[in-house]
Amino acid sequence: MIKLVATDLDDTLLSKDLTVTEKNLKAIEFLKQNSIILILASGRPYPSVKKVAYDLQNFYPMITYQGALVYDPKNDKKLYGCEIKPEDAKELVRLAKDEGIHVHIYIDNIWYVEVMNEKTEYYKNLTKLEPHRVENFLEFIDRPVTKVLFFDEHERLKALKERLPKDFSKKFNIMFSKPFFLEFTDINVSKGNALKFLTEYYDLKREEVMAIGDGDNDISMIEYAGVGVAVGNATESLKSAANFVVASCDESGFAEAIEKVFNVHF
Repeated sequence: MIKLVATDLDDTLLSKDLTVTEKNLKAIEFLKQNSIILILASGRPYPSVKKVAYDLQNFYPMITYQGALVYDPKNDKKLYGCEIKPEDAKELVRLAKDEGIHVHIYIDNIWYVEVMNEKTEYYKNLTKLEPHRVENFLEFIDRPVTKVLFFDEHERLKALKERLPKDFSKKFNIMFSKPFFLEFTDINVSKGNALKFLTEYYDLKREEVMAIGDGDNDISMIEYAGVGVAVGNATESLKSAANFVVASCDESGFAEAIEKVFNVHF
């Protein structure tokens, strides 16, 4: 029996317009009434995920920054963390500067940028967070960095990803969270590892865990969970890893997954 459901946010639980469908809200209410743990698992920073959680009145621990940090929103306590060393983060910043790519970094749940432009504005609207501008990342970074994000056209980022130095794959977990977001976290970071932590935190078995997602960054948790589900708009690689595929995020795929696994109807 499933006792914990982990779901990605953007393009999974949330529709393309960043709202939650009426049917998905009914599915969330069903989980609450049956004491099923609902874990929000996102590449977003903790403050952004917390806002969504409070809107949904869901106060279980949450997986943030692709699994780099797990927080309890009731007391803002960090339960789990895995971050990039300062010197490694600077290496990524140098690469972005050399390539002329827009870059964001996160330290202690604060979003930092060097320049304010249309990309900054887009990300601000997406996450509902305020950027903090600094003059020079290379001088500023002196603590572990949670996440480094490259923001550019997909083809450009894809080509860059293919020619990254070989040692990068030994230091960083590198993946697309959206076609235009190439994200770098510590090599040991994944939603799957964070979900494993929470499964053990709640003293559950993998067979009692269900995970739902749409992107390649969700594959690790789909593969870890006893039941892994892909929404209809998911990448082909995620669909291949999932136990089954449901409707798209705009067609309440999350709710359909809950209906199927718990044998209910909303």
